Amino acid sequence: MSRDKRIELIKQIQEKRGSRVIAYCTSDRQGLAVPIMPDVVSVIHEHIIESGSDENGKLDLFLYSRGGASDVPWTLVSMFRQYCHKGSFRVLVPYRCHSAATVICLGADEIVMTKKAELGPIDATISHGPYNPTEGETRERLPVSVEDVTGYFSLLKRFGCERPDETMEGLRELTRKVHPLALGAVNRLLEETKLVGHRLLSTRAEPFSEEDNNDIIKKLSSEVYSHNHAINRSEAVKYLGLGHVKKAEDTRVDDLIWQLYLEYRDLFHLEEPFQPGEHLIERNLEEHTWDDLCLASVESETRFDICKKSVKVRRLRQVPPNLTLNLNNIESPAINLPQLPAEMNQEQIQALIQQLVQASMQGCLNNAVQVGILELLKSMPQRGFEHISFKSGWSTEK
Repeated sequence: MSRDKRIELIKQIQEKRGSRVIAYCTSDRQGLAVPIMPDVVSVIHEHIIESGSDENGKLDLFLYSRGGASDVPWTLVSMFRQYCHKGSFRVLVPYRCHSAATVICLGADEIVMTKKAELGPIDATISHGPYNPTEGETRERLPVSVEDVTGYFSLLKRFGCERPDETMEGLRELTRKVHPLALGAVNRLLEETKLVGHRLLSTRAEPFSEEDNNDIIKKLSSEVYSHNHAINRSEAVKYLGLGHVKKAEDTRVDDLIWQLYLEYRDLFHLEEPFQPGEHLIERNLEEHTWDDLCLASVESETRFDICKKSVKVRRLRQVPPNLTLNLNNIESPAINLPQLPAEMNQEQIQALIQQLVQASMQGCLNNAVQVGILELLKSMPQRGFEHISFKSGWSTEK
């Protein structure tokens, strides 16, 4: 029924908006969050084609995402522009639309936001990379964000480091902790995001002035100071200057947009943290497999594509190099002799008994070894969990 319910909501939004609606959502479920990735562009393209839209049509992108790859917004918005009349590409924001998703919104002719809707800063963060710093004994790569780097230099200025030589000394101190190439990557990514955001603002049917565009990008990229800051629709208009933001209730689709979001919230189980480690501990399991976990979806009236994966999680044990298994406490199995013929001699009886003992002891021994190994591993100190993902990818469902 969920797919039927979503189709009905999409149809109602289309009727009120006079458009074709394509809904794109990525999971931000705790423990199972995924970013906007380039592979979605071809999927959305198929939906645009099947929607029957031409250059005179209006396309609404229903968007829920915490962000992702910095090069996707330009590709995605440019593609939408090829299939709808100038001034006819709009984004519907039910709730969270952060980072790269916000950059997509910058290229829209209209951003329709509910009372709960959020945009976010477009500053850059390198989550993982070969040059990212590592943390302690875990050696896990730490993220490097532009807020942290700029915040560090702002702190130097606050304490009086104004001269170029003082700034250079501060940079040297920073590079002792963070690889210069990691700092360079963050700066490059930020400049790319700013450039794409500026270009997308310029593609709008009624673009702002060059000065306004520069001011919008500056505020979004470096003046919010927190990547997690939620920009509501009032702040988007009054502080950022995004005049193309519209209230969802003014377009009479606020309830419909929110109901559609709730359907995707339930589909992705967004409010249920994915905590496989706790699942194993609570049930005293060594491993478990979760199949068909929802990661992202693209949906329109005529088609539904969903990205899923399966995950196997098992405990990792600290096994000592020299391991001895004690089998002294194995209980011998009961041996039941069949009714022996009277003509059997002593040698035949001994052979029969030996055959029965070997057959019984082999099974008992195999079982004892398996149980012993399992119990031994459970007694070993735990050193974490191993996550194995498989069967990941997009599929079209009815």
